[in-house]
Amino acid sequence: MILLLRTHLISVVFAIPHLIAIPATEAQQLKCGVSVNYDAVSTTNKDLLSNFGADIQYYLNNYPWGPDSDIKVSCNMSIFIQSVIGENRYSAQAIIVSQRERLGSEKNTAMVRLKDDQWEFTYVQNRPLNHNPSDFNDLTSFLDFYAFLMLGYDYDSYEPLGGTQWFQKAADVANLGRSSGQRGWQGSTGSYSRTQLMDDILKPSLTPVRQAGYTYHFAGLDSLMMNPSGAYQQILSALESIGEARKKSDPRNLAMLVFFDAKHLEIAELFANYPDPAIYKKLGQIDPMHISTYEGFKHTPE
Repeated sequence: MILLLRTHLISVVFAIPHLIAIPATEAQQLKCGVSVNYDAVSTTNKDLLSNFGADIQYYLNNYPWGPDSDIKVSCNMSIFIQSVIGENRYSAQAIIVSQRERLGSEKNTAMVRLKDDQWEFTYVQNRPLNHNPSDFNDLTSFLDFYAFLMLGYDYDSYEPLGGTQWFQKAADVANLGRSSGQRGWQGSTGSYSRTQLMDDILKPSLTPVRQAGYTYHFAGLDSLMMNPSGAYQQILSALESIGEARKKSDPRNLAMLVFFDAKHLEIAELFANYPDPAIYKKLGQIDPMHISTYEGFKHTPE
């Protein structure tokens, strides 16, 4: 359904010619750039990690994560190796960013912007990375989790709750990680963990947040070129829905924090020419974590 919807809109409504189906044998759903910073480790360990970035990038970009072979989610993963904690074992921080096109525009919109500083893994040079979602692996399960998470956010933006199956896959990986007892997988309200993020995203009371995400992207951003007035109304409606959901839930809910961490600058810029400067006061009430950003965009009196 989502594939047909995207293809129809892109090829018919917006007449973008470059979306071409690729053979199923080449199917992949991520187009992910990977960079690795080794500055914190010794020369010996840098040598042992010399293929690490290429191996991660190959794993993410060449596994067919789903059936839509002509859909690729653009993303980047920046990995900072922090220390050596054992033989072939490392701790690292990863910054994960994904984006998608704003239909009918040359601009992109950020979907995920996350920093995960609790990753510990084992990497042995020249040992293949195998995808096995039923068994926990401290390296590939981390990659699987974020691949599914990025797909979930992408699919949610084209169809109401369209990313559910991908979020559920990410939750399944997170539950395996929680059973492992390793850092980063243990759920804890108010602090970031992969398990807690999935618990919050899939919480029934937060369904309006995901539905508002669809409205924000599909009825809002994707319509700005063709119907600016209507698009702004849809964007405001979506943000107000999220604001109402925030009032009724724990303000530390990670689903809302992740949404606004990715979107706050874009939201502020979208309303830069809005006729009512009071809009920034409303945005600050909806998203108080980024109130300083909205304050900075207020119209200056002439």
